[in-house]
Amino acid sequence: MLDLVEPIELLSEAVAFGTIQVPAEGYPIILLADRQTTGGYPRIGQVATVDLPILAQMKPGEEIMFTEIERDESEKLLMEREQFFIELQQGILLQMMR
Repeated sequence: MLDLVEPIELLSEAVAFGTIQVPAEGYPIILLADRQTTGGYPRIGQVATVDLPILAQMKPGEEIMFTEIERDESEKLLMEREQFFIELQQGILLQMMR
């Protein structure tokens, strides 16, 4: 729980998959596939796209640790994972051809 000095409501804006919002109660929420399209709670961060599949498999109440990274690092990690999946797919196809 985050202690807010005072509750803040913002104008509703578009929210993305992985946006971290903090409602007045102080319990952060991470918006996933079933998110609304707009939100007015303060946003404190954005989960890197590469980490969203891991996050989606977590159980309610499980603890999460965050590390701040820059957008360039996030994009690099995503590209590396995509390359891994391409190589994995190619390896599977080669095995099937034997």
